[in-house]
Amino acid sequence: MSPLTSRRFFIKLFGAGAVIMTIPKKSLAGEEPERTIAARPAEEMRPGEIIQAIAQGPFAFIPVSPMLEWHSYHLPLGVDALVSEGVARQICHITGGVWFRPLSFGLDSTRNGEQLAMWGFNQDEQVYGMNFPDVPLASEYCLRPEMIAAVRNRLAILARMKVKHAFIINHHGGAGQVETLQEIAAQATTATLRVHAVRTYQFNDLTEAEGFYGVGGHADYSETLWLLAFRPELVDVSTLPEGELAVRKYGILHNKPVIEARWNPRNVDVKVAQLLNRRVVDNFVKYINAL
Repeated sequence: MSPLTSRRFFIKLFGAGAVIMTIPKKSLAGEEPERTIAARPAEEMRPGEIIQAIAQGPFAFIPVSPMLEWHSYHLPLGVDALVSEGVARQICHITGGVWFRPLSFGLDSTRNGEQLAMWGFNQDEQVYGMNFPDVPLASEYCLRPEMIAAVRNRLAILARMKVKHAFIINHHGGAGQVETLQEIAAQATTATLRVHAVRTYQFNDLTEAEGFYGVGGHADYSETLWLLAFRPELVDVSTLPEGELAVRKYGILHNKPVIEARWNPRNVDVKVAQLLNRRVVDNFVKYINAL
């Protein structure tokens, strides 16, 4: 299939505002169950709807990832939160329970000397997270205690709602993010509420033979596939030039200062994004079924 290289081609494929893949007609985890009532996030549901949704499935899905972080010119600032929310919405639609809009919290750190050299910075430059000096917008990060307090607040309410399993869903890879959410989950788990800190990418088992290449990372080829899988209408790769891209200039992480033309996000494959969606949903449902 030809690479996705223009907004016009993108809209022709999916239609404005469309979603690549909602619920698979038949998932690897089994036949598609009856659809639940949780089409809307919990904050948009009336009390009776929330009670009914939790009766269908005693689950809650809480995305925790930053909404304001630079992801180059072809992706929105909220990639991490949007992917986490997209996963939460689809899984909840299968299992029952409630899902929430993201809690916008992301941890990160000052880039070390090895990272600065790898991405084309001078050793005396101070770069925190994705606050690169050559990009036009700043990224928002938080302090660890702030994130802990907000997530614990949400979990305390869910315990009173008789939720039995709460899933903290994270797509952010900043320093300390994964470990902190795992610590919160372990400390908040009780005899009546089990809390699971999961990462979206732990449910991706696609291989290179299937077209998935885990190249670069932040805002690069692979992460563009992730947003294309769950919020395709928000991706516009035509904003990037063709050919090589400088990491420092575009704020796309790679293992060297210049991204090879092959790994320019303009070259992502829509079919691989569709497959990524199905595989992540299937594997997450199997994870829940095994609890």
